[in-house]
Amino acid sequence: MSRSEGPPDLVIVGSVAFDSIETPWGKVERVLGGSATYASLAASLFCKPAIVGVVGDDFGEAEERLLSGRGVDLSGLERRRGKTFFWHGRYFEDADRRESIVTELGVFADFRPLLPERLRRAPLAFIAN
Repeated sequence: MSRSEGPPDLVIVGSVAFDSIETPWGKVERVLGGSATYASLAASLFCKPAIVGVVGDDFGEAEERLLSGRGVDLSGLERRRGKTFFWHGRYFEDADRRESIVTELGVFADFRPLLPERLRRAPLAFIAN
């Protein structure tokens, strides 16, 4: 799912994940998360971003549509056999503190970013974790 009109304005390299998050006010299970996800969605309000990351075969069309529907270029998103990075955490009432309950790196454990040629022409890059 790439944009054919030239390079993106910003390349974002980082994690694309599923998160389960608990707070004193509620809980969500396996929602789309990860630093590259959040950065690209925010950047899409101002420019044409592209993600370079890796996901497992549990990453579905709904997640892809959410990103591509906001104009995020997914041509650098690699799919591998296995599970997408998963994080389960709990935030406390002050929202400054959190506790990691589960971290499963999945396919992210062996991720080595490779930038497609077109993405190398982007003028800016953001390297996330």
